[in-house]
Amino acid sequence: MFRLISLIMLMLWSASPALATLPRMNSLVIKSEAGLTRACIRNELCAEIVPAQAGCESEVCASGEAGGKVLSLTGTQRNPVYSSYRLAELASPNEDASLQLWPKLIRFGDGILAGAETKLHNMYSGGGASSTTLHLIAFLPGQAPFRVLSIPQHASALIRACFSEQNMKQRAGACHDEYHFDASLILAGTSAAKMPVLRYRSKATTFPGPVSRYKDSLAGRALRKRDIITVTDPQCSYQRLYRFDLATRTYVANKPEPDCSNYTMP
Repeated sequence: MFRLISLIMLMLWSASPALATLPRMNSLVIKSEAGLTRACIRNELCAEIVPAQAGCESEVCASGEAGGKVLSLTGTQRNPVYSSYRLAELASPNEDASLQLWPKLIRFGDGILAGAETKLHNMYSGGGASSTTLHLIAFLPGQAPFRVLSIPQHASALIRACFSEQNMKQRAGACHDEYHFDASLILAGTSAAKMPVLRYRSKATTFPGPVSRYKDSLAGRALRKRDIITVTDPQCSYQRLYRFDLATRTYVANKPEPDCSNYTMP
C-alpha cells in the first residue's frame, strides 16, 4: 500500500508543470569534524552525514543501529528540513570501508538528489586495491528518501610484484600490474518523469599493456620495452544515459552496463 501511494504521489508530482525547473548540479565544500560531515551551498542548503542517534526522528531512521549514520538535508527558513535517509544498507563488512558525502548536489523543481560514497580497500602481497561507489538518494516532496542509483566512481589496483631477479627480467622492470577506473556523472536534460537524465562516462586503463586480474602475468611471455605502456580498456571505457523509471523508482541505463569487476572489485 505504501509503495502504491508513493508511486501515485510521484506521478502527480512529476506531472506538475510548476515543477519543471531545469535540473542543476551544484558543487559542495565538505567539512568534517567530531563525527559530523557537512557540506553547503552558501547559506541556502546543506547536506550532512551524522550519527543516527543525533536527532534522527523520522520513521526512516527510528530503528537505526548503534553507531549507524543518516544522510540528511537542511536548509533555510523557507525550506527548513528534509527527511533523513538511513545509510545502514550501504554499510560493508569490510573493516577498512569508509563512507563520505558526494561533493555535489542535484536540484530540480522541489526535488533533490544527494549522494553518499562508499570506499572499500583490500591489501594484497606486494600491492592493494580500492574502489569508490556513488549512491544517489532522492529527496522528493511528501516522500521518505529512497536510493535511486548505485554506480562505480573510482577504482585503482596495484597487483602482483617481482619476487626474484628472474621475475624482474621477465617483466622488464614493470613488476606491478596497475588498474585505474574513473567515471563522471553530468546532467543531460529532464525525463518524462520530470526527473533529471544522467549521463555517465567511464575510462579504464591497465599497465603494462592489456593485463588482467584473472590471468597470471608471470605465466605469459617475457615483456619487451615496447610493451611497457598504459592502454585503455574499450569494454570498460563507456558511456550510458540513466533515466528514472517510475515503476521501479530507480534509474535505469539505456543499455546494459559491461562487467568491469576487473577494476571495481578491490
